[in-house]
Amino acid sequence: MAIQRTERAFESRFRRQLAQWHRGHPLPGVLLCGVLAWLAFQLRDLPWPPFTLAGGHHPLSPVLLALLLGMALRNLVPGTAALKPGADFVIRRVLLLGIVLLGASLDFHDLVRIGLGVLAGVVALIVLVVLLARALAPRFGLGRKLALLLGLGTAICGTTAIVAAAPVMECEEREVAVSVATVNLLGVMAMLAFPALAAVLALSPEIYGLWCGLAIHATPQVLAAGFAHPGDGQTAGEVATIVKLVRISMLGPAVLVLGALYARHRRRETAYVGRRVDYRGLVPGFLLLFLLAAFLRTTGFLPDVTFHMTDRFLFGEGDRTWNLAQLASAAATWLITAAMAGVGLMTQLSSLAIGGARPFGLGLACSLVLAVLGLAYAAV
Repeated sequence: MAIQRTERAFESRFRRQLAQWHRGHPLPGVLLCGVLAWLAFQLRDLPWPPFTLAGGHHPLSPVLLALLLGMALRNLVPGTAALKPGADFVIRRVLLLGIVLLGASLDFHDLVRIGLGVLAGVVALIVLVVLLARALAPRFGLGRKLALLLGLGTAICGTTAIVAAAPVMECEEREVAVSVATVNLLGVMAMLAFPALAAVLALSPEIYGLWCGLAIHATPQVLAAGFAHPGDGQTAGEVATIVKLVRISMLGPAVLVLGALYARHRRRETAYVGRRVDYRGLVPGFLLLFLLAAFLRTTGFLPDVTFHMTDRFLFGEGDRTWNLAQLASAAATWLITAAMAGVGLMTQLSSLAIGGARPFGLGLACSLVLAVLGLAYAAV
């Protein structure tokens, strides 16, 4: 009897743990992202249009296919919301690792050259879009704080910029929620529209990548659109990543300027107690690691490695040479593709449009201005 009670107690605990694991463990979502990434590569190589055109050209990149597969599952298949922890883990962790490894395939001198070359344009576009949002706020019947959040999210890096700036401006939770939903919706629209526009306008990979990096909202959206260039997604994606990281590096200065302006305004108030802002988090660690990986590759610290296998090796004896930079690049492609599947799984289209027509109108105006000016700057 005691053994039976022990067995029943163990079974009951196991069932509870299994239910909790099923609801909150990231592994199912992570595995699904990996499967969708593999499936995207298989679809890309199918020998018929639209996957393969004349001459062996593949207009649909695995990144775009993984994104579309994830969005289809999220919006058409019931129950996929339970996979949110895994998709969120892939976006927040795996994508960043993919970006760092992507740096190992790039030349540090090219990073510096491209970064410095677009820095002035990035700063000018950020200032212009933020001021435009502030100027148009009365026309759309919106408050100054909500307008600034929409402008910052559009101009710099989507949700991250909004969340970083909200404590500085003492924004209400509703203002943060509305701006996040609006900017995410507009980012998804840009992410899907830019590859089609690239085909219509016949943009080169370099110009297209620069445009994506300058004009699309969040980092995952930039990568999804950049690597989806119909001609050379790898080059376009690399350029888009570099330019986007330059925009992200402007988050710290932007929040510091906002903080100084609002602090000056609040000095007139007495007994003010504000929310503390962690300025250390405004410089993303993965950006520094990305630059370090490129520097190591450029200076020869990622060499070819040759393994001398004996006759006891499972696949036979002989020398096998691995290029670490190429391996890092291949791994980055896979990780970024899996992360785009996660972005698709996190994109519930019906929940994006919760901000209302007026915030959407202001965000759309800022996004269109940024897209037009960004394309003009990229094409010069």
